[in-house]
Amino acid sequence: MLRSRFIPMILSLLLGGLMPLSFAPFNLAMIAPFALVGLLFLVQERSAKFSALLGVLFGFGMFSWGIWWIRISLIEFGGAPVIIGVLITFLLAFYLSFYYGILLFVLARIRGSVAFKIGIIFPLLAVILEWIRAELFTGFPWLALGYTLTDLPISQLLFPEMGALMASFWVYWLAGVLFVATRIFLRIDIDSKAKETKGIRCVVRQLMPACCSMLLMGGALFVSSLWISQKVEKLEESLNVALLQGNIAQELKFNEAQYYEIIATYLRLTDVVAARADLIIWPETAIPSLYEMEGNLGEHLRALSKNQQTQVMTGIFSGNGATVRNSIITYSDEMRMYDQRYDKTHLVPFGEYIPFRSFLGLFSGMIEIPYSDLTAGKVEQSPFEIQKKNGAALFAAASICYEAVFGNELRYQAQTANFLVNVSNDAWFGDSIGPWQHFQIARARAIEAQREMVRATNNGITALIGKDGQVKALLPQFKEAVLEVNVISYAGMTTYAKLGDLFWGLLAVIGLVMGLFWQRRQM
Repeated sequence: MLRSRFIPMILSLLLGGLMPLSFAPFNLAMIAPFALVGLLFLVQERSAKFSALLGVLFGFGMFSWGIWWIRISLIEFGGAPVIIGVLITFLLAFYLSFYYGILLFVLARIRGSVAFKIGIIFPLLAVILEWIRAELFTGFPWLALGYTLTDLPISQLLFPEMGALMASFWVYWLAGVLFVATRIFLRIDIDSKAKETKGIRCVVRQLMPACCSMLLMGGALFVSSLWISQKVEKLEESLNVALLQGNIAQELKFNEAQYYEIIATYLRLTDVVAARADLIIWPETAIPSLYEMEGNLGEHLRALSKNQQTQVMTGIFSGNGATVRNSIITYSDEMRMYDQRYDKTHLVPFGEYIPFRSFLGLFSGMIEIPYSDLTAGKVEQSPFEIQKKNGAALFAAASICYEAVFGNELRYQAQTANFLVNVSNDAWFGDSIGPWQHFQIARARAIEAQREMVRATNNGITALIGKDGQVKALLPQFKEAVLEVNVISYAGMTTYAKLGDLFWGLLAVIGLVMGLFWQRRQM
């Protein structure tokens, strides 16, 4: 008895551990649906409680490795004892794993055929839970399965219409179809014409529920592409942009003794490209101080903007007292009152704020991350207006680091912007897979909005991303350098830019309720 339960538990943990291989930097997308197929076989004919346990173990295997890099910010740069950093990382992974536990618990509790539960309930409930995970407790949609599709051609169809998060439906749906098809293959032996007829009918009956859920989401996808999405058109105006990668060591970034050397690095890189670039972008918090206190530096950058007919956009903190924000400032060529500002909306857990602080207050004094109690900005903010050297104006939608994960919020600026800007400082997470996962997410944002994205980071990954999500230019990590690119501008709104996640989430809920109602009527 113990062995019959122990082996599935170990297998669930191992299958979950395979899931991060579907994401960057590994990009083995098909591992995700096949790992889910293995999980579905493990929970067959299990009790609801044991199915939930297997789901939690699967999720823990997935997230404990997939977000293992979070410990780096806590231990190496936050000064937390190793045991505390590891414990907090595992606690977050444990919380995230409960979504898979809930999924399999509900699946086991629902009465009905396997084909119905796997074809309709499984993909619809799974994507609803990912949607909830993206919203609850400020949201943490990291490793949503839709991102595994980023490098596949299908992303060009799905992401502009329903977004990467809600495209997770199709990964779960494919896993369900593979599971049902495998069951059919294992249980039906077609060796005569009579059996063949019976077998074909059986196949149709078993796959019919999956076809229904496909028609629901696929039909909405088809209608939205015809009636809601606008044509995204290339504009004549393009922009010469210089992306600065200062490669400042994270342990030196907030060292007051290093302040002038850090600023000198960025000014030196700026002088190299100022005459050629319409826009020069410094990374997130490139200036490690408050905007309100940077009088002399601000005047210098405004003078440079005026003399060279360029604009400098940089990450910097802003505010005063207890209200400090992570911001982007674009310096004007006139007075401070004309500077443009964007405040970060979604803050990094364990980097810019400590979630569940009432509980984690037990660790007070053990974790000392600079600027780890920031204030979030408004969700809807205006895009930046960027003036070219020839006087033409283009509009840029901004995002800072972690908030690029939230496409549903970035879309507000993207509706009127011609290109996307993301500044980041992934030095918090060292030479880990975290920055590459983050980069994959940023690429998904470009596909959703059908806009090119320029991304300036402290030590990588600095790049120009095409509107198809492909990397057009890239700097190597951990190297001081400048990337000069020509950014193509676009106009027109995708379905996702208009509707966001809510429409698709509600459609999944409606489909789930209809499926349950239909099943109840059949019993």
